[in-house]
Amino acid sequence: MTPSRVPLAPALALASALTLAACGSSSSSSSTATTAATATTAAATATTAAAAATTAAATAATASATTAAAASLKGICPDTIAIQTSWFPEVEYGGMYNLVGPNGTFDPKKGIYSGPLGTTGIKVEVRAGGPLSGNQQVTEQLYTDDSLFMGMLASDEQIQNSKSKPTVAVMAYFDKDPQILFFDPGTYSFKTIADIGKTDATVLYFEGSTYMDYLVGSGQLKASQIDGSYSGGSDRWVTAGGKAVQSGLLSSEPFRYEKEVAKWAKPVTPLLVFDSGYVNYASSLSMKPDKVAKYDECLKKVVPMMQKSTIDFFNNPGPIGAAITKMNSDIGEFWQTSAELNDYSIKMIKERKLVTNGADGTFGTFDPARLQKMIDILTPIFTKANVPLADGLKPSALYTDKYVDKSIKF
Repeated sequence: MTPSRVPLAPALALASALTLAACGSSSSSSSTATTAATATTAAATATTAAAAATTAAATAATASATTAAAASLKGICPDTIAIQTSWFPEVEYGGMYNLVGPNGTFDPKKGIYSGPLGTTGIKVEVRAGGPLSGNQQVTEQLYTDDSLFMGMLASDEQIQNSKSKPTVAVMAYFDKDPQILFFDPGTYSFKTIADIGKTDATVLYFEGSTYMDYLVGSGQLKASQIDGSYSGGSDRWVTAGGKAVQSGLLSSEPFRYEKEVAKWAKPVTPLLVFDSGYVNYASSLSMKPDKVAKYDECLKKVVPMMQKSTIDFFNNPGPIGAAITKMNSDIGEFWQTSAELNDYSIKMIKERKLVTNGADGTFGTFDPARLQKMIDILTPIFTKANVPLADGLKPSALYTDKYVDKSIKF
């Protein structure tokens, strides 16, 4: 696969429409082991482990237990909750696929995975994007396809479209954007992205990515070293023999370049763009403002289900991961996901706390200070590119935590 894919860190076309090449390269718990002091404690631990395994298996067999037990949502929500993603099926979106569970119905031509939302009387559709939707921004799709209930998109995309096509995020998904720059540890020993800027190493990325405008504007990289002609393949990286730096996603590229790019087949070292100060939220569940108002009562019921479904998935990703791998096989395009890649993606998401609780300890909430920082970063970038933003844009226009259940957390 290749870097900077549409889903998690959209390449935002500034002065013109969004253009995307075949792309790719686009969250947390810890456990404490305690030594058993007595045979009784050991036996209790074994019993607990067995119970946990049984619970996991039960969860895998159907959709989330919370979803399955929910009351009817007929007449409160639309008959179908259609959720648009911005790439092929992948475990990064597993929390939404888990609303259906591992035994849903898949249409490989349309990239739509669907099934009942437990016993609520309504249906869920998770729609794949990227090449399957003409590489359109999710925002554009929300405004052209009224059958969509919500889409998964990033804060920078929200800000970009705040005047012409505003959206409101109702649940944070990726707390940290997985966007990375990666390098060959046999050639360089960078500790930060700013270290890259102290060299003349060429940095390959997709033209129109606003994080790159930020990195240059903040002095962390030099304008002379960035190359926006990157189009998603591995050939240029291989040809450079480790002397180039390349964009990608933490949940994918490091695995692919070590395990799947035969002409490279060595480890690479990732640096998370988030750590440079570009504090983007990615894949937030977002809607047109009028739909938020129209489905207020529905969102009070559905958003907590989405919170729990996501946590359930990351606690037991195997069944949905297998379903996602089969979906991509059925689609039959260049984008394929193996069980090994799925395992790696989940591992990185958890280790780096990409999907995790918000600053208040709740999963799904937003930090207005972070959103204000993104507004401050992007306003001069979009102004220079003649992209008008909403007048007096404030964080409160971009999100609401009204529907997030504060008791639900990792």
